[in-house]
Amino acid sequence: MIKILIRFEEKNFKSLEVKGHANAGPYGQDIVCAAISGILTGCTNAIQEEDKFILENGEGYYKLQAKDSLSPHDEAVIDTIIVGLKTILSLYMLQMDNS
Repeated sequence: MIKILIRFEEKNFKSLEVKGHANAGPYGQDIVCAAISGILTGCTNAIQEEDKFILENGEGYYKLQAKDSLSPHDEAVIDTIIVGLKTILSLYMLQMDNS
């Protein structure tokens, strides 16, 4: 199971934490984990002001924490991550409900 925790304070992004594995397929063939990893990696690479974040990334774990207020560009990157994760969640849940 993948757990996602997103924190905001007064509508300002503070952190995003993703833990676990989807177990939707054999290790190395899990398309849900691959999709989530792709969104997190691609969007993290799009962040412009890297010094405003603390990033922890490892096997089955990802945490992105804001140290300061974000630029409009980096806010858009965070919004893209959140929309992408919500999309995968809705698709995965629909898939699970149909099986």
